[in-house]
Amino acid sequence: MSSTGIDQVRLDRMRSAMEAAHLDALVVRLPENVLLLSGYWPMLGASTLVFPREGRAQILVPEYYATEAAASLWEAEARWFTFGVLGARDPMLAMGEFLADVSSGKGWRRVGYEANFQMMAPAWQTSEILIPSENTRAVYAASLPGCELVDASALIQSKRRRKTPYEAEKLRITAEISCIGMEAFQKMVDVGVTGIELVAAVEAAIMAGGPGYKGAQRVRGYAQVATGPEESSIAFRMNEISTRRRLQNGDVALLELGVVADGYWADRTRVRVAGQPTDEQARVFELLVAAQEAQCAALKPGVTGASVDEVGRAMIREAGLEAKFPHITGHGLGFGYHESGPKLAPGSADVMEEGFFVSVEPGIYYKPVGGFRIEDDVLVTADGFEVLGPFTKAL
Repeated sequence: MSSTGIDQVRLDRMRSAMEAAHLDALVVRLPENVLLLSGYWPMLGASTLVFPREGRAQILVPEYYATEAAASLWEAEARWFTFGVLGARDPMLAMGEFLADVSSGKGWRRVGYEANFQMMAPAWQTSEILIPSENTRAVYAASLPGCELVDASALIQSKRRRKTPYEAEKLRITAEISCIGMEAFQKMVDVGVTGIELVAAVEAAIMAGGPGYKGAQRVRGYAQVATGPEESSIAFRMNEISTRRRLQNGDVALLELGVVADGYWADRTRVRVAGQPTDEQARVFELLVAAQEAQCAALKPGVTGASVDEVGRAMIREAGLEAKFPHITGHGLGFGYHESGPKLAPGSADVMEEGFFVSVEPGIYYKPVGGFRIEDDVLVTADGFEVLGPFTKAL
């Protein structure tokens, strides 16, 4: 059992949701959902968790990860199979036998599974992601005869939006680790430095300083840095292309940073100017900080995502720069770099609840000034908000 205890709130919430949906069990393989319901963040996407509405969860794990699984599992009983070594059988056969054995005699009628996740977070091994496929569903059907297989994607995603106190503490730790990378970035930005060098420094700082921080074990940073007016003015894209271009006096460097610690994610952005910023850059930056902080302050239970977005967008509009803010204000996150909701965006009817966890990241982008974005991860509390891992905002 995990030394950090069981997140009983999460388990109870999911079982209540399953009862309302008339689901007898969930079968999950995506690493983020295995973590959600077992406390174990898989090393690979080769683990299968059966989470029943009644009774103890069962998990199938490659046997050479027994140490890692045993150190973090809450209540799930682990079963092992050989994987990736000489003599190992087809892992789908092992999964089928596991499902048939676990479900035997239970009388289950409806079993939920992950049929429609459009985006998935990686396991610890990010260079090769194992994806549940149609073959996976075929194994489920053959191993669970008499059961109706139900797409539980929407149910799982909706329950993930509201974080538990246990999850909030894990996310707080990840956000604080992200500050290690942002500090390395802010210290290193200078004339002559390249975007690639900044990426390497940020990721190295996180890899060196993250493991061991408040008990975190497996930590990784994913940094992207856009430099200069050409790169940073299109930094509203979903990713930045970091190059060997050297910063010149007055150039913006924009850091987009994802951090994962034991399966829990942070998403942060900071900007810095090499040398001396212009008056226009200083004006844009001050406006952006004011808008972002106003949007954070607007977060509380009962408000809509559209209303929070509009608080900052109105300030940018009044400054004549609305057209330079082409994206939404924020998105859900936590079990992934991005989650399906809630959204802080024009027209968003998502109503904030205590435990919702969102990015707040307004941006302003245009040449020759460059691109500016400030991003923090914010937890909606009972009476307002908490920025996890607060970090300085300085140009």
